[in-house]
Amino acid sequence: MRRLLVLPTSRAGWGLLIAFLALVLAGTWPVIGWVNRATLVMGLPLLVVWSYLVIFACVVVMLIGNHIVERDDHE
Repeated sequence: MRRLLVLPTSRAGWGLLIAFLALVLAGTWPVIGWVNRATLVMGLPLLVVWSYLVIFACVVVMLIGNHIVERDDHE
């Protein structure tokens, strides 16, 4: 029987999982409520800047994850 949930087996895998979960939580309502203020950062509302940071950080974590997976495939 196939498992529905596969857990990481390495320290790097656990670190990436924690980083990605933290970023997902950073994009949910309680955190957005803290960031949703009438403040401009470089001419953009703080909420928009926060959203961009979360999106780009997710991309970086996924790129690091792909790099680790490719490195493990070559070994």
